[in-house]
Amino acid sequence: RISSRPSASPLRQAAMIARRIRRMVGADTGKAEFQIYEKSGEARDVRYSDVVVLMRSLAKKANEYVEIFRLAGVPVSCQSTAGYFEATEISDMLCLLKVLDNPRRDIELAAVLRSPFFNISDTALAKIRIHGNTKREHADFHDCVQEYSASGTDARLAGRLEVILAQTDEWRTIARRGNLADLIWRIYRETGYLSFVAALPSGQARRANLLKLHDRAIQFEGFASSAGIPSLTRFVEFVEKLQAVGQDWAPAEPAASAGNAVRILSVHKSKGLEFPVVFLADLQSKFNKSDSQAECLADAESAKGELGLQLIDRESNSRLSSLAHEVIAEEKEATALAEEMRILYVATTRAKNRLILTASQKHKTCREVITGGFFFGEEPIPDWRLRECGSPLEWILCGLSDRKVLHNAFETGLAGRASGDGLCSFKLHDQTNLRKLNNFITQLRDRKSERTRVEKKSRRRQKESEHLARVKQSLAWRYRFGDAPLLPAKSSVTQLTHGGDEYFKFDYAGALERRPRTLAAAEPLTEGSPGSRLIGTATHLVISELDLAEPVTKETIEKTRNKLVAADAMAPAVAEHIDAESILAFFDGELGGPALDAANKVRREWTFTFALPANEESGETMVVQGIIDMLIRTPEGLVIVDFKTDNITAAQTAERAELYRRQLELYGQAACAILNVDSVKRWLYFLTPRCPIEV
Repeated sequence: RISSRPSASPLRQAAMIARRIRRMVGADTGKAEFQIYEKSGEARDVRYSDVVVLMRSLAKKANEYVEIFRLAGVPVSCQSTAGYFEATEISDMLCLLKVLDNPRRDIELAAVLRSPFFNISDTALAKIRIHGNTKREHADFHDCVQEYSASGTDARLAGRLEVILAQTDEWRTIARRGNLADLIWRIYRETGYLSFVAALPSGQARRANLLKLHDRAIQFEGFASSAGIPSLTRFVEFVEKLQAVGQDWAPAEPAASAGNAVRILSVHKSKGLEFPVVFLADLQSKFNKSDSQAECLADAESAKGELGLQLIDRESNSRLSSLAHEVIAEEKEATALAEEMRILYVATTRAKNRLILTASQKHKTCREVITGGFFFGEEPIPDWRLRECGSPLEWILCGLSDRKVLHNAFETGLAGRASGDGLCSFKLHDQTNLRKLNNFITQLRDRKSERTRVEKKSRRRQKESEHLARVKQSLAWRYRFGDAPLLPAKSSVTQLTHGGDEYFKFDYAGALERRPRTLAAAEPLTEGSPGSRLIGTATHLVISELDLAEPVTKETIEKTRNKLVAADAMAPAVAEHIDAESILAFFDGELGGPALDAANKVRREWTFTFALPANEESGETMVVQGIIDMLIRTPEGLVIVDFKTDNITAAQTAERAELYRRQLELYGQAACAILNVDSVKRWLYFLTPRCPIEV
């Protein structure tokens, strides 16, 4: 696809590609333009995720492509390397942060007042400036704002300025006392700026940019903490230094771009990958030959490290290239062109099924290149001709100069002598098509607002009760597997059975969905007590470390406890509360006998992982992990013992055991499946009342 005007902006090429993509996926006509055939022979329609747009560099033009694609309703994902600080929403936020750091920044202060944060009009800004100059000559803009808020002629404007100054002073105080991330989030919350930008064109991308600024502030606080408390001033200086040296961040990607979306990649990032449909855009870009045109050239590959300099003729006051300069320049140019040719080869070999090339060049230039390449016939195009080419487009035209379709399009008069096979198809966009593209781009910008108005009118006209009933029925429909995405892929037995158990720990991955701490169940701690959870954990640790090869006595239990304290496995304050008598009572009882029998194999703190059906309907599985306190393998089968340190009486054990029934059932199910055993007995042993309960 070649435009006949070299001045055609990237917006036109982006519009061409966007329209072509919509035809492919059937977004315009409801039917795919063509189909891709998999190795299995089955056909499927083209999806957005099958399409990739490749560019030599994303630095300057990728953002324009993203804008046009999103306006055309084409989901797009682009990992560009620049354009973040130029975004309007980020510029507004940075101006506000700079004003909070230093209120006497005149340009930033005027930008903040005019921004969506405060919506002061240009006329009002002129009034403020004129009023300040009448009071004091050469006053800065901040003084003019303060002066107008105190004695301005427009009472309404003066009142608004007074509120604005109070608001910025409050934010400035928060910036001095708190951290930067909290300040940014408070500004978002109090001004509703996130919701505002989300309603604009490309709102999700704008909102993602603002959230990225908040994330960057959190990261800055992390790495700046070694130099002291991170402050607003340091962050502003950091951003200004980035902008001063020409550095930029990549614009954030909205969450919707992660799925079925067209990808815009640089050719370098596409190495080693293949895609069903590839658009190779912006082929008319000139080769970068600056390395071979400098005044001083160095031959780094030479053993002597030769230099090539340009000479100055004093009489004519002009520069002349020396012989060494011309030799080194020619070598550098040859190396650069060889690299460009390798990059072009990589770009044109990424497509599996369809490769579409787009460029913009003068009609006359294209005709001259095609005509010049045609007369070489079947001979390879010589090196000197390839060196004369200034862009990848000219190389491609040289390579296809024997194709009849090109000679017909550019009217070279050589079509009768050219080859007529179907290697490629060709479309030349003339001035009429370019004007249509201009109208298409304009319509894209206005389509969103028009779409909203049309939808409102259509809803007003829909009055028939039958249609309304069908809409209500559709809205009330619920997918039978709607809860499936909420099921965790991995969980623990404790989380599945009794989240209020003494060993349950909160999952901080869902911290935003947690209840306030004041509403969460808290375990009361007595003064001087380390808490029943710590005591229970220490008791389990002592049981797991006992040597069962010798008789278990009170002395061996205390010896094991002291050994763990010496190894810093538990605190002495916790070890004092371990009830050694209750542990001894278990091993002296009927349930402890199999654990001490040398003929049985005993596993303590036995960890397991197995797949459990998530629910009966969906057929999904969930990975479950757990730890069995004691697993005894006897000739008759397995015996599972789960120790509990609940502070209850013997009369309460039967009722409390029901709470742990599902947990023991999962333990038995996992142990039988993993160890390939059919028989299992499940026991709960409550250490405080010294009472065993079979489940």
